Amino acid sequence: MSTLYEQIGGRPTIAKLINAFYKKVFTDPKLGPFFVHTSLEKLIHMQEEFFTIALGGPPPELEISLREPHESRGIRREHLTRFTEHLLSTLQDIGVDDQHAMDIVARIATYSDEILGDVSVDG
Repeated sequence: MSTLYEQIGGRPTIAKLINAFYKKVFTDPKLGPFFVHTSLEKLIHMQEEFFTIALGGPPPELEISLREPHESRGIRREHLTRFTEHLLSTLQDIGVDDQHAMDIVARIATYSDEILGDVSVDG
């Protein structure tokens, strides 16, 4: 059985997704400020690796920690909700079918506790 990564088209689809997705995220007034001092090149590379892992693609050369780059940044559940809204709309924009889009969102959601750290309530 093929992985979700393979079902959506692998690396080319992931690259297309990340490029289109971060255009939305960077211009979002609630999310853009989190990336003011972030290297776009490094972010894109790290996100391509993250989505590859999350969707069952080949593992990266280096282990990726989600807690460290996100801790102390003030990320709350409302930010993850907005992130997810952009993710869903981007998946639709690039032609990923609804079932695969929902599967991708479900996979990404499994990492929310690691991203949020100790934050457990909205607001």
